[in-house]
Amino acid sequence: MSMKQVLKRFFVAPAVLAIGLAAFMATVTAALAHHGWAGYGDEPFELTGIVEQVDLGQPHGHLMVRGDGVLWNVVLGPPSRNRRAGIDAGGIAIGDAVTAFGKRHRDPETHEMKTERLTVNGTVHDIYPERL
Repeated sequence: MSMKQVLKRFFVAPAVLAIGLAAFMATVTAALAHHGWAGYGDEPFELTGIVEQVDLGQPHGHLMVRGDGVLWNVVLGPPSRNRRAGIDAGGIAIGDAVTAFGKRHRDPETHEMKTERLTVNGTVHDIYPERL
């Protein structure tokens, strides 16, 4: 075996494999981060509280809302859906009063909900109107 063949076998092939593995892991991570509806119950749930954190980024926006003495992860829609509902970067601030309507996480120990409608300082935003 020539030196060129040895180098190709021991350096190039593992590098290509590593790049492929990194791409695969990025895809799996994004898929796991995506919040579908399967993890949430069927019963309507409403939470009123004060916003402590705002993140309208990918894959879904979310708010951390203190309600009933508990900090809740209030999962919104993806950025494009939030914008269609009238939710944008300046529309929700820390300290705002909100009411979120949607479905609570199936695990009662998990303080998280998926939001269908969000009311911020009296303005209603239908994030998933087809689910209301």
